[in-house]
Amino acid sequence: MTSLPDAMKPAVTEVERAAIERYSARFQKFGTDPRTLGWDTRTNQEIRFAAVASLIDCRGKALLDIGCGFGDFYDFLSRLRIEPASYLGIDINPTLLDAARSRSDSRVRYERRNLLTDPFPTPVADVGVMLGVLNFRLATMNNIHYADAMIGAAFAAVREALVVDFLSAERVRHYPEESFVFYYRPEERLAAALALTSDVVLKHDYPAIPQKEFALVLRKAPACG
Repeated sequence: MTSLPDAMKPAVTEVERAAIERYSARFQKFGTDPRTLGWDTRTNQEIRFAAVASLIDCRGKALLDIGCGFGDFYDFLSRLRIEPASYLGIDINPTLLDAARSRSDSRVRYERRNLLTDPFPTPVADVGVMLGVLNFRLATMNNIHYADAMIGAAFAAVREALVVDFLSAERVRHYPEESFVFYYRPEERLAAALALTSDVVLKHDYPAIPQKEFALVLRKAPACG
């Protein structure tokens, strides 16, 4: 477990406050709809989920969903009859978590937690996903620094592998650039992941939804000897 430097704490607290405000306002407008979570349609949301499911096998695994929202990824896996051994969804927004708890079954668990300010002391899951968490352009801190810190905390929370996704700077021509989101260079994110583990996969070939995205799989390298 790596503690957050004191110098970063005020900025991280402000990022959390702004995110809670943003998604709570969307919930008031859209309810338990993908648009609350920044999706225009459920179809586009599930293109992302399908890409992630092709990268990591959740069957029989303890699954950690970071920034879980309504627990939609778990619902998607259930429709495909992919059953994790357990599911823990964490989010910073209590409104979204209350909605998730009201529509889920007893096999799943939800918890309010910010991994940067309240990291797990030891790994809590076999595999983890962190989807759509890093895409907003931040006003109070550098997006790259925030992403690095979040990925480090998320990777420390799993025993086997983490999947994280990003909006890509390799943009599609037909969709206008948006100022409120942050576009990541795939090669730079790959280099940062390789600084954590030598076992990394980059997937950049799934359809734009509606913007181009990519995902990284970071796997814990097996112990030598």
